[in-house]
Amino acid sequence: MTQPTRINFILPFKPRRPAGGFRIMYEYANRLAKKGYKVHLTYPIRTPYMKYRLPYTIRYILSIVEGFRTDKWFDFDPSITMSYVPEIKENYIEDADIVIATWWATVSEMGKLSPQKGKKINLIQGFENWEGNEDLLFRSYDIKDVTNIVVASYLKNIVTQHTQNRIELIENGLDNTRYFVKNSIEGRCPFSVAMNYSEQEIKGSKYGIEALILVKKEVPELQVDMFGISPAPHNLPEWINYYRDPENLSDLYNENAIFISNSFTEGFGLVSVESMFCGCALICTDIEGHQEYAFDEKTALLVDTGNPEQMAEKIIYLIKNNSRRIELAQKGNEYVQRFSWGNAIDKMENVINILL
Repeated sequence: MTQPTRINFILPFKPRRPAGGFRIMYEYANRLAKKGYKVHLTYPIRTPYMKYRLPYTIRYILSIVEGFRTDKWFDFDPSITMSYVPEIKENYIEDADIVIATWWATVSEMGKLSPQKGKKINLIQGFENWEGNEDLLFRSYDIKDVTNIVVASYLKNIVTQHTQNRIELIENGLDNTRYFVKNSIEGRCPFSVAMNYSEQEIKGSKYGIEALILVKKEVPELQVDMFGISPAPHNLPEWINYYRDPENLSDLYNENAIFISNSFTEGFGLVSVESMFCGCALICTDIEGHQEYAFDEKTALLVDTGNPEQMAEKIIYLIKNNSRRIELAQKGNEYVQRFSWGNAIDKMENVINILL
């Protein structure tokens, strides 16, 4: 009897709260496990260039004490195994047929592993130059015997400039059994707006809040639902409803007519696509990550980064032109149906089969 293909996912660290890049890795792990692959998740306690709040010794102790009980935000297939390792070194990493890593520093360490640890895949989910080290980032695209998988076409253009390695484009998938239109697009309150809040400056949340305050002055009926993984920001206006780690984001999206994204950079922008799946009209910043699905005046409205006045103007425009809001939401919803997990898994399996 042939043994199932062994796939080892190496993550940068163990996240305690929902995070888009980790969710994508977890979804791949789950869906491949359900298809019969033997899947393992590896969490290093120390990764080069990673900034940690706690010293290594405390992180090591916590890994033993907590184990994997903090995975409550994602429901893993029971066949998936997991382990903490001190670092990404040969003697700590399990043998496998395929090894997949994400984030450039993790990938750089994976690149040093022997062939016994698996054929190597670098899953590139964004242009990870947020904190410098661009020379090392570019070098991670060109590691010997590593296949690069990018989630967006603009990333493929960047990576192509720095390597002759194989590059595959696999657009992220969305779970259309979870994110879909429940409340009719036409019947939604036209002055209801949703927004994702993040403490990361690159997400531009402060500009989104400034824009909403400007809108409220002109449209007193404005209703806002905001959500995020962190506590509500200080001095958030009381008329903005804030939900920390909402259990059902699909319901929240479906309660709103408009979704706004204020990011300065995105690898793909999962929450924006989720909102479009759920029937929101999208207004987002004109950045490459958004341009994979946000075509100005067709599937979304685009604004300049860091420009709350322009964002407010576009929100007011859709509120006052309800038929335009409906048209934009419908076209956006139709377009994003292409981002299915079925397509993503088929393409990933094709890459795996080629490597094996």
